[in-house]
Amino acid sequence: MSKWNEDHLRFEADVYELEVYGKIPKDLHGVFFRVQPDHAFPPIFADTEIPLNGDGNVSSFYIKDGHVDFKCRYVRTPKLVAERAARRALFGRYRNKYTDDPRVRDIIKGTTANTHVVFHDNKLMALKEDTRPMELDPITLETIGYLDYHGTLRCPTHTAHPKADSATGELVAFGYEAAGDATPDICSFTVDKHGKLTEEVWFKAPWPCMIHDFWATDNWVVFPINGLKASLEQMKGGGDHFYWDENLDYQLLGVIPRRGATPDDARWFKTPQGCYSHTINAYEEDGQLVLDANVWTDLHFPFFPNTKGERFLTDPSKVRAPILRYRFDPKGSTEHMIHPEGVLVEGVNEFGRIDDRLLGKKYSRVWILKIDPTKPVHINDNGIEKDKPGFNVLSCYNFDTGKSQNYQHGDDSTFQEPIFVPKSEEASYEDGYILVVVNRYRERRNSLLLFEALDITKGPLAEIKLPFKLMDGLHGSWVDGKGIEVASQKKKAKF
Repeated sequence: MSKWNEDHLRFEADVYELEVYGKIPKDLHGVFFRVQPDHAFPPIFADTEIPLNGDGNVSSFYIKDGHVDFKCRYVRTPKLVAERAARRALFGRYRNKYTDDPRVRDIIKGTTANTHVVFHDNKLMALKEDTRPMELDPITLETIGYLDYHGTLRCPTHTAHPKADSATGELVAFGYEAAGDATPDICSFTVDKHGKLTEEVWFKAPWPCMIHDFWATDNWVVFPINGLKASLEQMKGGGDHFYWDENLDYQLLGVIPRRGATPDDARWFKTPQGCYSHTINAYEEDGQLVLDANVWTDLHFPFFPNTKGERFLTDPSKVRAPILRYRFDPKGSTEHMIHPEGVLVEGVNEFGRIDDRLLGKKYSRVWILKIDPTKPVHINDNGIEKDKPGFNVLSCYNFDTGKSQNYQHGDDSTFQEPIFVPKSEEASYEDGYILVVVNRYRERRNSLLLFEALDITKGPLAEIKLPFKLMDGLHGSWVDGKGIEVASQKKKAKF
């Protein structure tokens, strides 16, 4: 069996009434949406293909009255539609149109809609940072089409990590490489609760790079600029969209006002060398910006080449991703390097999530995945016993007390990104549940685990079993049942 066949599933499914072990609170009503990259066809460059290039396959776990139903569907992007018609892959390397089949080159945008699923303005959006959102029906998961915020979106690209402001109902977002491949142009914008742009500013970063995530507070937006640079020359030569500049000894934080910004307002603060992947949260305190993120000590996507064309140079036994906190005056001098206050959490940390009601505001806790190298994940791979690296610890870190809670689900399990679910609309901040998909390698299946958010050490309240193995997903969202009902009613009203 080829590696490609082992690493991809290529199915769509409906499972009514998943097995539940334990007890799901009766008042928990809503949908957990997640997305996984899942190549629908063997890729053109199978030997060097990367996970980020898989087609978006969205799952939903619908929870009501203690019962759970599951559904998964591919996002019908123009890429997937064209390839299904041809019954073969037509698009080449990750975000490189110069390697696409001539039949689709410069005609169809090769987006995969495979990175995040977000709900705003009663619309479910599948996101990939190389193009605009794809709207899905939140009940059936059928693809509706590209979304342009009621005709107000001018930027051709859109972050997969927009920030929702629970106080205003706004969605703060941006697009990078906004003027075309490998351009340094950034478009920062805000979408109001009715789904229309109210703020927009275009400006240029010092160099073009992958800006996968960012921070937004009540008054500021911050963009991490790192050494994973974009190269048009490399793309035209049939190579990768990005390369890692190992000679760069610093990173940048680009800061602009959230409202009323002009291109001249952008300010660039230097921070020590590293690689930003996902942010955790940010807030303002005493005139200072406070930024939290796990920052990798080396390239976190080792399949991209360095300046010499070399790949996979990152030593997994030495790389770390500690949680760091930066605190600085956004109006202060940019002449001096901004150093983190210190390492808040050591080790390898990724996929941190908070109570989304506190995005951009002071908060206490993050739920995040960690790697415990002393307890490697043990699996049976086609009859061969071996250890597999992976995120084998679910952790909750309290910034106020400096204490952590940790949970492991056995020596054959790893976790996917957790999400926080409030117990109710009126529940206190950070009082809720944690939902997390766990990979059960020995059983060759997945489960969805439900925890009390404030004490994960007790173990899951419920384990919801799937009858098959999913792929590793990237990101997801919880949508309250009332929101789903409103969206469904509005859809019916159109017909």
